[in-house]
Amino acid sequence: MSTTTGKRIYRAATPEEKARHKQIREQVQEELPELKQRARQILVEIVHQEVTLQQIIDLLKAERIKQGLSLSALKESTGIDGSTLAKLESHEDANPTINTLTLYAEAVGKKVLVVLANAND
Repeated sequence: MSTTTGKRIYRAATPEEKARHKQIREQVQEELPELKQRARQILVEIVHQEVTLQQIIDLLKAERIKQGLSLSALKESTGIDGSTLAKLESHEDANPTINTLTLYAEAVGKKVLVVLANAND
């Protein structure tokens, strides 16, 4: 099987393109502080939602089912024992490791993010 790769062709930007690129960079720099502030506010709202571990597992299971993945397919892609996965989804294993959740999440195209916040926030 042969593969061909194309050549990259570079050309100098025209003065109009350079001016437009400069304008876009300036606009991004101007809007960036507000975007960062909005992102921080959204993160605070997410942290205060206090999603339970069971809800996270239910979301992962729903995503697995949505993608049409069986437990055996999940077992193959994660390396996690099938009975462990079944117990996890039925909430019999109420204390999975972060590694287990991470492997499961990656298998369904998701990420596990852990946020540490002050208790009085």
